[in-house]
Amino acid sequence: AESARAQPVPAECADGQPAALLVEDDAGWQRLLAELLAEAGYRVCTASSYGQARGRLRRERYALAVVDLSLCGTGTGHNMDGARLLAGLRTARVPAIVVSGVAGPEEIDRAYAEHGAFACLEKQAFDRRTFLGLVREAVAADAEGDDLARLTAREREVLSLLAEGRTNREIAAALVVTENTVKRHLKAIFEKLGVHTRAAAAARAVGAGMGENAGQ
Repeated sequence: AESARAQPVPAECADGQPAALLVEDDAGWQRLLAELLAEAGYRVCTASSYGQARGRLRRERYALAVVDLSLCGTGTGHNMDGARLLAGLRTARVPAIVVSGVAGPEEIDRAYAEHGAFACLEKQAFDRRTFLGLVREAVAADAEGDDLARLTAREREVLSLLAEGRTNREIAAALVVTENTVKRHLKAIFEKLGVHTRAAAAARAVGAGMGENAGQ
């Protein structure tokens, strides 16, 4: 019977401590990120592969996930199973931060546009303070439920530039992405904000204090 099935436990323990899922196959990075998440007040559950992470998601609900796009597979090399995992996290409505060392611009852009990652950080330029700030922002945005708060970091960048009156080509140049990528971001933004035109989206952004450099 449906009621007899095991249900994921809540994202918070009895003492109110939120749970974070950390998916990282490098021991050093796993230790560092786990320490930072614990510092931010999370009970950290770790996984080093796609299979382990999926198993944890079936057993427990998480307030946040931190994911490396490249994970060790069953063979000798790495794969992009982290990207597959992002799709499952999006379905489960778990905000995700990507921390990856091998993902190129296309993979990172896909993580934003197709899988709804809240933010992406490169390991080569990793900054602890920036990471902790994004952790706070991701959870706050998910908790607020406000339309603008639901936007990913990249979507907010696109919307801010749109509010400044930039064209798709200008936005693409500023973010070093293709115009098609900008169009995908705008489609997601329109859906989340419940609007149908660039003007309506820009008005929402300006009303929230975004795009303040317009006309300067």
